[in-house]
Amino acid sequence: MTIKQPNTHIALFKKTTISACIALACTSAYANEQSSDDEVEVIEIVSSFRGNLESAINEKKMSPTIVDGISADDIGSLPALDMGEALQAVPGVQLNREGTRRESSINLRGLPSGFVATTANGQAMATPTRGTSPYGPGNPFGAYNPSVFNGISVQKSLTADMVEGGIAGTVNKKVKSPLQRKDSLRMQIGTRYEELADSMDPQVSIAASKQLIEGELAVSGTLAYSKQTFRQDVIKINAYETMKDSWFENGNQTFAEWKAANNLADDAIVQFPGEYRQQSEVTGGDRFSFSGGIEYKPNDNLTLGATTIITERNLDDSRLEQLEVRLDKGTSGITPVAQFGPRDTGTKGKDGQSIYVLSGIDFSDAGYYYDNRKDEQLQDAQAFMFDAKWEGEQWTFDGNLTLSDATNRRTEVLLSNRIDKVETGVDGSVYTGEGDIGAFYFNMTGTENAMDFDNAVWSPKMAVANTATVFSSAESANKLYMLITGNFEQIEHSKDSFSFNAKRDFDDGLISSIKFGYRFADSFQDSTYAKGSSIGIDPTGIMTSSKITDPSYVSEQHFFDGKADGFVTAAQGWRSFDFDSMSAALIGSININDIAPSSDGEVAEFTPTGYIKRGGRQADGFVYSSGLKTHALYGMANFEAELFGPTYLRGNVGGRYIQSETEAKAPLAGQGDINNLPVGVYTDDYNHFLPSVNLSANLDEDEKLIMRFAYNKNLARPDLRSASPTAKFKYIPGLATVDLPGTGIKPFEADSYDLSLEWYNREGSAITLAYFQKEISNLFDSVGICDSSALEGTGVNLGKLSEQADGTCITDGNHNLSDPSLLSAGDEVRMSGLVNLAETISVSGFELSIQQNLDFLPYPFNGLGGVLNYSKTSQDDDDESRIPGISDDTYNAIVYYEQESFGVRLAYNYRTAYDLRTTGTANGSGDRSVAAAGRLDASAYYKITKDAEISFKAYNLTESLYEEYQANDWMPRTTKYAGKVFTVGLKYNFF
Repeated sequence: MTIKQPNTHIALFKKTTISACIALACTSAYANEQSSDDEVEVIEIVSSFRGNLESAINEKKMSPTIVDGISADDIGSLPALDMGEALQAVPGVQLNREGTRRESSINLRGLPSGFVATTANGQAMATPTRGTSPYGPGNPFGAYNPSVFNGISVQKSLTADMVEGGIAGTVNKKVKSPLQRKDSLRMQIGTRYEELADSMDPQVSIAASKQLIEGELAVSGTLAYSKQTFRQDVIKINAYETMKDSWFENGNQTFAEWKAANNLADDAIVQFPGEYRQQSEVTGGDRFSFSGGIEYKPNDNLTLGATTIITERNLDDSRLEQLEVRLDKGTSGITPVAQFGPRDTGTKGKDGQSIYVLSGIDFSDAGYYYDNRKDEQLQDAQAFMFDAKWEGEQWTFDGNLTLSDATNRRTEVLLSNRIDKVETGVDGSVYTGEGDIGAFYFNMTGTENAMDFDNAVWSPKMAVANTATVFSSAESANKLYMLITGNFEQIEHSKDSFSFNAKRDFDDGLISSIKFGYRFADSFQDSTYAKGSSIGIDPTGIMTSSKITDPSYVSEQHFFDGKADGFVTAAQGWRSFDFDSMSAALIGSININDIAPSSDGEVAEFTPTGYIKRGGRQADGFVYSSGLKTHALYGMANFEAELFGPTYLRGNVGGRYIQSETEAKAPLAGQGDINNLPVGVYTDDYNHFLPSVNLSANLDEDEKLIMRFAYNKNLARPDLRSASPTAKFKYIPGLATVDLPGTGIKPFEADSYDLSLEWYNREGSAITLAYFQKEISNLFDSVGICDSSALEGTGVNLGKLSEQADGTCITDGNHNLSDPSLLSAGDEVRMSGLVNLAETISVSGFELSIQQNLDFLPYPFNGLGGVLNYSKTSQDDDDESRIPGISDDTYNAIVYYEQESFGVRLAYNYRTAYDLRTTGTANGSGDRSVAAAGRLDASAYYKITKDAEISFKAYNLTESLYEEYQANDWMPRTTKYAGKVFTVGLKYNFF
């Protein structure tokens, strides 16, 4: 098939080793292997914006499956800070904005990022993930510099020869093979200005390719480096607390009298903004990415190749300064402000009581804290892919060996100055703004005398324990105390695989080719975790008033860039200190030889951060190793036929059989020496058969109108952080509580149906409409279990268990615990574990995309063009099983103007509101929703000469806020501001 475009250069080539597993990785690349190996004319489009968009259309049109993507010789030219931002312009893709540090994971077609498989040149590779979502962690695309890839395809329907795992779809990162490239050397240097952080960060990329022996031996590589400095300011109402009678203050009026005066029922629940947090988070570090390869073709039949992808994002200079005020602490008094409530939330309490909210209150004697957090993160990944391919007249054989590993490491230490429950003297007022951050305010007085560091008499804790606090004595310094905590988490991934494929072409008949193959994959994950404590620390002479400073925002740009003037200023009580010197001094006060063992004999041990490990935390659920081995066999047939008139049908049908074997290991916290816990080993195996069908029908002679249908069955394995192999046991007199390992959970399964109609109305233009539906089963949840056999493999026997008429589970007392007094006959056992559920979730939606270039118009209007796409998704389920984090609607609008020497592009992305589930104390209490938001980005370039080009990009020109709310959009929970970002670069082609 030949694609004709104006202003093009045509080059003929045959598909080589790397491209055998994927789409051809040049500008009119395929998304995966086509139904034949005929020579293909590849079009190199001179223009930039239009060329990238037209190449993506060409790929979509020529693919045997349903695919969208970004096809660009230099994807780094797009207005995107990372790969995730580049992908959000693709129909059906949503960029997740709730994550920190520009992790840039994505949702796809109504499903979260854990359901999206990621490959490179069609091969699965280890990625630096870390998360606790039951649906699996999203691939942190922010760890990769997009300029080292030559395009990204989003495969929405699958074939039997593709790697399993993408229920939502597969994102394939492309690295063009060296023999497909011309000799070239290109360098781009530039700088990125982060407005809120007020920083100028350098960025550079170098790309080169060389035909060492023309058409026979070639090498290529792209290296990209950028300094990473960015800032985010945050205002949080971390919790809406319920008013107590003892807290209410309103003259001589009681709480009950106030309710009656405001026409509230006696049992009405009244809430107020009870926990306030104010943060400035600055992230610093750098990102290095590289892709490269070598390819050798000794004869017409044989091709050998190797490809390398390496990335490292090291954010080792990251901190968070936070003010925290808790109105439910101490002897707080709460006085309603009449003009700000009470407002009916429309929600009910557990007993049916109506819930109201006071958006504005006065308060007295609030709990007052301020924190300084060092929070480093490392994400690195490397993959080495080796390919071999032999092509004969009718048979083609190819093989691949992929070796990859990745690490995600978080090193966090939190130092916080706090006051215990006393009359703090901290008074003030707060108004949430009810969704308008410009109207919000939080005023405080009395903080200057609240913490008396110089007269504090500290009481260090000199024995191993599960504690994070060190207190001053009750008589000194208003019972001042320090919270010292933090986590060290490191997850090391490896993913190695070998595959072999064979293909037989046929000259005549319905079947154009058959293909079959085998793949073995060995994946491993090792998780290390340690929690810091305050053990052994004496702040005397270290945490003094002379060490207290203004927070760093005072010396940087204004907090929220002036968009939230109601925040607590340094003068009002937002205080800080130099983290590095303070942490070093506190660590220096520790003498590990003076620290006594815990009551169960646990001895003191340092964490990697330099603090003493928390006692009794050896089996928190994040210390484990887990392996997965898979054997996969597949077979598929490609076919093509003329049906009637101009209608021409092509497609493929096949199936993939997968055998999976798992082994997980984790320490058992049930009994025994906590310093030498026994290890539980859990094994499992399961099999799946995954059929697939892809049909494509050309409905007219010119092949401009194409209808596609696809069906495939796929799977996604649950996240190990949710299905932890750790068994947890807790004992109090008369009660044993057990959390069973989640290793028996089977993968999510899904049946996917796709239908699309594509009209390529003119060259470089298309109007497409797609519908999809996915039926997802094997979801899991924690349920109560009363079965002795469920403890097999844990090393613990709690005796014979029996369920009583009231549902209580009791033991006969014949257990194997080392302490017989822990459990007796008739005592209760509360045991829970993860199980797969019978319920099925149905996710459906449609995507409309209109892409047009207007080059038929007279000059100067012939440079206009653009894209408008809309995606709609819905979940057919109840609220309890609804998958969170998904917007129902997403819009993209792109308009460009381009002439021979310059181009300008504007891109606007908008997604509607979506729900989140709350996890962890940092996100507060109660589920929340993210408000609808849009963002405008821009890019432009000018060709100074044919080899020199200057570019400019601008991000978030609309200065969009990220806003979370609870129950109603007038109940704000979190508002974040990151500001605008600008880049300027100079690119030069040496040859």
